[in-house]
Amino acid sequence: MNLQDAPSLASTQIELSLPTSVPCEPFKEPACDGFTLGGFTWRHAAADTTRPVVIINAATSVRCRHYSRFADYLFANGFDVITYDYRGIGESRPASLKGLDASWSDWGALDFEAMLKRAQREFPGQPIDVVGHSFGGCAAGLGASGHLIRHLVTVGAQFAYWRDYAPAHRWRMFGKWHLVMPLVTMACGYFPANVLAGWKTRPPASSATGARPPRVTRNAPAVA
Repeated sequence: MNLQDAPSLASTQIELSLPTSVPCEPFKEPACDGFTLGGFTWRHAAADTTRPVVIINAATSVRCRHYSRFADYLFANGFDVITYDYRGIGESRPASLKGLDASWSDWGALDFEAMLKRAQREFPGQPIDVVGHSFGGCAAGLGASGHLIRHLVTVGAQFAYWRDYAPAHRWRMFGKWHLVMPLVTMACGYFPANVLAGWKTRPPASSATGARPPRVTRNAPAVA
């Protein structure tokens, strides 16, 4: 069984119904620098070294709970699954975000790397597959233990860069990413996406720092 073998959702809406109550285990795991991360594990009772374990890397600032139904689906089709939140988000959010030093690089090199190590430890001998949504696809390339990944599936993986947007929207995006976000972040100590209309579902994880080619920045503040 691998990700390519799993039946598509579109072709199995009638034949396969998602489980209504799949037992998932909450967990806490230290990131590579000791920061406490939270997440959930879908684990079959019997160990099987041929069964893949899938790590789901979330999109920017999207809570891992958003992917629970997808994790249910994978579990029902023979996979073990790990979902987790990057530092500053959801299950990995500290009491206060003010002053939290967290970047996209940290999410990949420290947080995702810890999940690779967890998968290797908790599911010894099992193949490790990764599904990365948006930035989660980029994060998969930042873990030092990336050689452990058997298959990687990315969904809309990208680095949002204002020059890549259509000309009609480019300056609006520049203003949002390079002006509004840095100023609000400076004033609040973090970016309060959850209280700003239009920013809630997919708020950026960082303040843009200038018009420059895409790269993973080290100075991205945490996002509420």
